[in-house]
Amino acid sequence: MKKLITICLVAVVVLVGIVLTSTASATILGTVDIENHNNNLSDSANLWGGGFSGSSARTGIYSWTNEGGTGLGTQVPNWGFCIELPQRPYNGGQDVIPLEEGPLPALYGTPMGITKANYIRELWGRDFDQNWITNPTTANKQMAEAFGACLWEIIYETNGSPATWNVSNGTGFYATGIEQAATANSWLSQLDGNTAYFAQGLVATSYSDGQDFLVQVPEPATICLLGLGALSLIRRKK
Repeated sequence: MKKLITICLVAVVVLVGIVLTSTASATILGTVDIENHNNNLSDSANLWGGGFSGSSARTGIYSWTNEGGTGLGTQVPNWGFCIELPQRPYNGGQDVIPLEEGPLPALYGTPMGITKANYIRELWGRDFDQNWITNPTTANKQMAEAFGACLWEIIYETNGSPATWNVSNGTGFYATGIEQAATANSWLSQLDGNTAYFAQGLVATSYSDGQDFLVQVPEPATICLLGLGALSLIRRKK
């Protein structure tokens, strides 16, 4: 335990340097070089809202190769969920930022904020299934697609609450061609802010002209991230 705490303290010190020297609007927790995007773990649907007008897009899990990074970027897995409509995946260096600060495109103006980020943490803790990655059958791709639709609904829906949100209709985002839409809506309706379900280690990769992704980093890094979160709050209060 002492060794883990020491490692995290060192990581916090290093990453604090990144944060304090950054001139960007986001809190930079590290960088990652993401290459070789592919959609082997995803399905397709027609998207509406968020810059789309019924066009077909890949939904669900994207996979790639993490070719190295700094800070939390070294912990980014080789897959994640896109959270920024309608940007395309970007091969190259990206920032790693707190989940609530993503996505950060000029198209939308402001990040999702803590309330929506916590809904995502709860959704992940309740319903995410690692089997979607390890066993990418057609059925599992459709479930991952439903999960991705939930993420977009949380981020881009501007009216109502999880109890009324619907991935198949709405104002901020909706889609057609999602086979497990009913499942997605049932997941959304369960969200009530119960912190017992909150998943740890969820962060976003971010690039100004490319897709932002939701990823989960390993638990030890999360401990360091929590320390950085407190420091970022102090920074904002100055």
